[in-house]
Amino acid sequence: MARVKNMFFNLFALLGLVNARQAFPGIILDRASEILQSYDYVVVGGGLSGLVVANRLSEDSGTTVLIIEAGGFTENEDWVTIPLITSSNDPAVGHGPIGSKYDWNMTSIPQPELGNRSVNTPAGKVIGGGTVLNGMVFNRGSRADYDRWEALGNPGWNFENLLPYFKKSEIFTPPDLKLEAEGWDIQYNPAYHGEHGHVHSSFAPFVWPSTRNYINAMKELEVPIINDAMGGDATGAYWFTQSVNPENETRSTSQGFYDPSRPNLHLLIGNRVTKAIIESGKVECIEFSAGENATTSSVKVLKEAILSAGALHTPQILLLSGIGETAHLSSLGIETVVDLPGVGANYHDHLLLFIGQTVNVSPNVANFSNQTWTSEQFSLYESEREGPFTTLGGNFFAFLPAGTFSNATALSSAATAQQASHYLSPNTPPTVRAGYEAQFALLTSDISSSTVAYMEFIFGDNTILPALHQPFSRGTVSINSTSPFDNPVIDPRYLSNPLDLALFVAGFEYARKIRGTAAMQEINVTETYPGASVMTSEQIEEFVRGGVSTEHHHSGTASMLPQELGGVVDSKLRLYGVEGLRIVDASIVPMVPAAHLQATLYGIAEKAADLIKSSH
Repeated sequence: MARVKNMFFNLFALLGLVNARQAFPGIILDRASEILQSYDYVVVGGGLSGLVVANRLSEDSGTTVLIIEAGGFTENEDWVTIPLITSSNDPAVGHGPIGSKYDWNMTSIPQPELGNRSVNTPAGKVIGGGTVLNGMVFNRGSRADYDRWEALGNPGWNFENLLPYFKKSEIFTPPDLKLEAEGWDIQYNPAYHGEHGHVHSSFAPFVWPSTRNYINAMKELEVPIINDAMGGDATGAYWFTQSVNPENETRSTSQGFYDPSRPNLHLLIGNRVTKAIIESGKVECIEFSAGENATTSSVKVLKEAILSAGALHTPQILLLSGIGETAHLSSLGIETVVDLPGVGANYHDHLLLFIGQTVNVSPNVANFSNQTWTSEQFSLYESEREGPFTTLGGNFFAFLPAGTFSNATALSSAATAQQASHYLSPNTPPTVRAGYEAQFALLTSDISSSTVAYMEFIFGDNTILPALHQPFSRGTVSINSTSPFDNPVIDPRYLSNPLDLALFVAGFEYARKIRGTAAMQEINVTETYPGASVMTSEQIEEFVRGGVSTEHHHSGTASMLPQELGGVVDSKLRLYGVEGLRIVDASIVPMVPAAHLQATLYGIAEKAADLIKSSH
């Protein structure tokens, strides 16, 4: 019946008897023939940013919006929805969606500073994008992280301006009273949280016993305990919220922004955007296809196209559309539409390092090697939504300034001694080089700051994970093929700047310092990997090179910067040189904040929707 209805609708549309503002309510589509010929807004990508923007634009019932997404919906598998399973690295618990059919399953090219290893670069190929794959940590960076964006030439992009947008997306739930009864002092400030958004943030109802030891270890090391890091003071140790719906203790994704009841919002799944058609400096159409051997179709853009394909695919689509560095485009036989050398440049990411350990906690609540115990805990989750399966494997972590975990004076001297862009790729365009030099100045000056975190420390029973959050290294995302169905060429150039390796060595040694505190020795913490055989700086460096992996917070490849600094979009997220085309995803982030990225991206997308509305 639906097929017949769609057939008649499309016939009427072709005859001009039905216009776009009387669209049929069969909004989830899987064939190009089912969409309208034109939409006010075409959103490329149904991930976090795309769904937020589409939701806000379609609030106006007189506006038509189409989302085009290469993936589809999840089937709500346990390994997607259950917090501990989806975030676990323990085979006894299970593995999450990374590496699954919901992941693009791409890898970087071999990385010289990592022993020529290729690194997996997860990215969501699914409605909800990275919010289906991520570790569900829901936190924001420090005030200084966002104020940097404004300092780089983006008026209005500072923490105070972004805070209302951060809050707008959120449904915050305070900690359960039973946690207070158990003696856990979890503080929060309601002024920093929203209540009427579409993504949940909540505290896990279960707390790992080792959390108390980690809290005491931080106090022992004179690390400040922050009551609520969501208000811009985020350097120290704190309880974190997770993007989990407390009503059923399952993953909360950006799918909450998708409203299937709106007849003016259409979603085309299983189709990949191949390029944007630009005519006379304005975006006219978006081309897409269901597969390499399928027919290519197009849809007309009446007002704007919003490119939200993510930091790995957004530059690919731009390059295939003739937008990028002319020399690169010419080498592939692509005619230049707009010469924008910053497309695909300024790639950076957060890197983490796994270090193994054991603890002896009483009672032992992490005995996953015991299948009977694991089954009991899983049954507890299924029946009561309680126990360790409601968590991400931890409850508390730290984001620390360089001076807390390293010799900041020595690092600052090493940075000052560098020629700012010396470690960039030799073929880096001059404008991109100039933009990096501005970033380098901020990174260098903030080494001595107490308000900018350079390293994250993730705490769990079996690990302390140091993660670099202020990388000096920069890479690229490019193409070596004119086929949109070939993967982009991802070259992160991890650790290409030796300052990043120095920060990691210091982070590794500080993780050992944490384990050596009296508070941690109360539970007999013992490092099992790499263990006592790795002691010298040279050995630690080798361990870092062989072990670092991505937190998949891919950023920067279509940066919001002035064009003379290698920018791709202006402060209103409009693509330079093209009318009616904006970018709204992590690719616009000029410097990644010291935080897991999703909460920041919700705020960016909320602000972007207002910018778009104000233009029309």
